[in-house]
Amino acid sequence: MLRKLTKVVTIGIVVGSNMLFAGNVTDVLNKQEALSHKAVVFYKKHKTKALLSQIHTLKAQNRKLQRYVRDPEIKNLLVFLDICLDEMKSTLNKPYSKDNAQIIADLSVSIKEGTHYVKRALKI
Repeated sequence: MLRKLTKVVTIGIVVGSNMLFAGNVTDVLNKQEALSHKAVVFYKKHKTKALLSQIHTLKAQNRKLQRYVRDPEIKNLLVFLDICLDEMKSTLNKPYSKDNAQIIADLSVSIKEGTHYVKRALKI
């Protein structure tokens, strides 16, 4: 009886932690998608502090994702997304210009497409 109870509790913990991880992954990827939509608008409205705050949060969450993902292709894509976030951050630290707005727009598209691919690969 005790063995059965132990097995049931163990299975519950494993399944629960996997569901929690899947929920966290979904949250992170959804936030990255939202950032990709907001980035250009925020940049043009000079809301760089809000955008920088989002970038810092996403980078921290992205690092957590990189530790849990085992597929090398997805790991590489997460590294690429991290590089895009770094590039966006460095562009935000430059004075506003149309050229920089275009760089932000291009990075937004890269983040959106990369995030979409990761979600599809992870079947989220």
